[in-house]
Amino acid sequence: MASQTTQCPHCGRENRAGAGYCAWCGGVLPAARASETAADQPPASAMPPPTEPDAEATGQPPQQERAADAPQPMAMPDAAAPEVPRAASARDRGGAEEASSAPALEGDTTDEGALEATPDERRAGRPTVKLIEPEVADMPASEAEAAPEAEPAPVNRTPLEPGTVLAGRYEIVDLVESSPEHNRYRARDLVRCATCGYEGNAPSDAYCAECGASLQAPAYATILEQVHVPPEVYDTHFAEGRRDYYVTADPALGEVEPPVSGPEAPPMRLAWGWATDPGLSRDHNEDYAEGWVYTRASGGLVALFVVADGLGGQDSGEVASRMATDAVWAALRDSVWQPIIQGEEPSPDALQERVAEAVRVANRAVYEERIARGSEMSTTLTMALIVGATAYVANVGDSRSYLWNADGLQRITHDHSLVQRLVDAGQITAEEVYTHPQRNLIYQSIGDRPAVQVDTFRLDVAVDDRLVLCSDGLWEMVHDDGLEEVLLSEPDPQRACDRLVQNANLAGGADNITVIIVQAQRA
Repeated sequence: MASQTTQCPHCGRENRAGAGYCAWCGGVLPAARASETAADQPPASAMPPPTEPDAEATGQPPQQERAADAPQPMAMPDAAAPEVPRAASARDRGGAEEASSAPALEGDTTDEGALEATPDERRAGRPTVKLIEPEVADMPASEAEAAPEAEPAPVNRTPLEPGTVLAGRYEIVDLVESSPEHNRYRARDLVRCATCGYEGNAPSDAYCAECGASLQAPAYATILEQVHVPPEVYDTHFAEGRRDYYVTADPALGEVEPPVSGPEAPPMRLAWGWATDPGLSRDHNEDYAEGWVYTRASGGLVALFVVADGLGGQDSGEVASRMATDAVWAALRDSVWQPIIQGEEPSPDALQERVAEAVRVANRAVYEERIARGSEMSTTLTMALIVGATAYVANVGDSRSYLWNADGLQRITHDHSLVQRLVDAGQITAEEVYTHPQRNLIYQSIGDRPAVQVDTFRLDVAVDDRLVLCSDGLWEMVHDDGLEEVLLSEPDPQRACDRLVQNANLAGGADNITVIIVQAQRA
């Protein structure tokens, strides 16, 4: 009768009859080798001694460095071929207890098949650990192909400050956009003519050498800095200070269709904003501003905007500024507003005269109140009445009105001040107005005398034009170039007003600050 058990030649323990592998150590039992022929077995004397696998070839630590309790190959009789236990599950190895006795080797990521020895290796008696490398055929095509090394993205540098001049001709006006890939600037081209596009002028030239137009009307360009991929369309490329710049010039005025204004202008609507602030040096605000707009669905448009800068300090300058504003509105409501609403169409000359008369009415009202109070209060005033596509502007004092369009920033009003007279006489420059010790002296204001001289102006307004009305507390702090910088970079009228007041305070806030911006838009 056949034995009911089989002794393991490796560990000497008994296993059930016919078992292929030892339940205790995992070694191959004689029954599993019965089919092997003697020819397949080399003589015992020819068998090489067990050797340690090459640590560099297998990526495994030497045998003597492994944990002491890990299973070790056992001495075998000459008649039995040495066998490397296969990596079996805990059930095959006789339980989880023995399965956990051998700690995992550091960095070992192989599966069960990775630890099995080949028949030749088992016959040679060499313990072998076979590392399975991923086959290229099994990898996705996108991974199998060697991808070219990606070019590193450019590093965004500190944006250039406004006023920086590039290539001797491009003066940075404002930072429009900043990202890790690039910086985008709005720049003034100091040599290019805004009228004809000629680029052969010098920065110091006053007139274009090609067409004779004044170079005071600036030409502008958009500049991309440090871009990773050049834009598809640009006019000029240059490098300066280890930075790359791609320039796209704005079209010259002669290359675009001029805006339509006057009676044939398309219907418009107005977007406007306003802001006022006491500034940093005054304890209360004597400025006052107001706006009224009337439109019809058929395209009729009437609007009035007023900025007044009260004078007198403790003598109630804020009363004078508000009283003058209300008086102008009351006069124009009766002489212009109601007639237009009722279908009347006053002539441009009649409208300009009614504007001047409204300011004279305001002067009489403030003067009479000044006498009644026994105070020294008065106020400056600048205003714009817009009827259709025409603006009628008036001013007394040194509050200002500007027009901003494709020709740049243009001052409409003329200051009634001592420093302006000095500029007109050629005794000081326009820049010296901001620092002259008598810059605050004005020779005419609303309510100072029984009669007042009113300056009036008439101008066409086209779509995208902007009117700017402000007190001297704004224009003295930010200057004309500061006004234009904000108008270029901020398309929303209210945000532009807020930003201008903020900039005036950053520049010192030496007076009350008030501004209105009116933008003409296509209806």
